[in-house]
Parts: sequence; C-alpha cells; structure tokens
Amino acid sequence: MNNTTLRRSNITREKVAMMEALTRYNREHQDDDFYRKQSKDKELDALWQSFGVKQQKSEKAPQVYFVTGLIAGVIVTLLITTFVSLLINISTPKDDVVVPAKKVSTGTGKFTFIPADTSSAKTTPAPVLSNEEYVVKEGDTLESIVIRFYGSFDMNKVNMIQDANKMANPNALSIGQKLIIPMNQ
Repeated sequence: MNNTTLRRSNITREKVAMMEALTRYNREHQDDDFYRKQSKDKELDALWQSFGVKQQKSEKAPQVYFVTGLIAGVIVTLLITTFVSLLINISTPKDDVVVPAKKVSTGTGKFTFIPADTSSAKTTPAPVLSNEEYVVKEGDTLESIVIRFYGSFDMNKVNMIQDANKMANPNALSIGQKLIIPMNQ
C-alpha cells in the first residue's frame, strides 16, 4: 500500500506487515490444504463404504408419476360415471307411464281437466281437436309458435300452419296477425 493510504486509514505499519505475511502464508499453503481435503474425502468415502450403508435407488422420472396419475384418474372417472348411471337407472321408474290430462273446451271459455280413465280410453277413440287461433305477438317466429302448441319443433307442423294460413314466406309474420293452428294431428 502507499504511504498516503496508510496515513489516511490510520493503519500502522505493523498491521500492514502482518496482513502481508498472512496473505503470503495463505498463498503458500493453499495447495497443501487442497490435497489434504481430497485425501480426507477419500478416507471418509472408504469408511462410509465399509460402514455398510447402501446407496439409495435413483428416483423415478416425473413422466412415470404423470402416466400413473392419468391412468388412475381415468379409472376413477369411469367408476364414478358407471355408479351414477346405475343409480339413475335404478331410481327411474320404467313401468309408470304418465298420461297428460286432456283439455275439454266448454262454452264459457274455461278449461276443465278430466283425468284419463284407462278402461274407457281403450274402447273409445280420442276426440278430434279443432283448429285454434293465435294472435302473433312481438318476437314470435313460426318456429316458436310450433314449439308452443306442439311441444317440439317439427318442419311438418310448420308446413301445416303455412298451408292452413296460405303463407308464402314463413318469416313474414306481422304483429297482430291471426294464425290458424291446426290441431288435428
């Protein structure tokens, strides 16, 4: 170090000499420590092997765990869906047939519901329903009207309504237009 640096840092020459001697000692003995450490490592390895401790097996690759988890997940999902479908099949009655109530029109414009009689239903044919009249409202389409009256969409029903009302374009409905809905089928 420079003399000016020593004066500024308030380090005595004795301390500087001691630091220089320490760095020289470390440089000289650095190689010796390296060889000593290696020989100690070899001795410890030999002692460890003679101690009888077996080395642990190497860990399995993450792909093995992924594939195992995937297969287990598929099997569990299949078991759950099978169990749920069996529960649904057991709890659903198959022999019970629900017969909807029939509408009978009266002169007052009200509907009365008559429960179905199984003995009379077999002997007498079902009465033929007459046509109904519907007034088109905002947002109505011919498809929505078919679903409203027949329960599901059927192109044959759309054609029947078109024929009954002599419509050329099924998309040309106007609000307030009266439509005849055939209920024969």
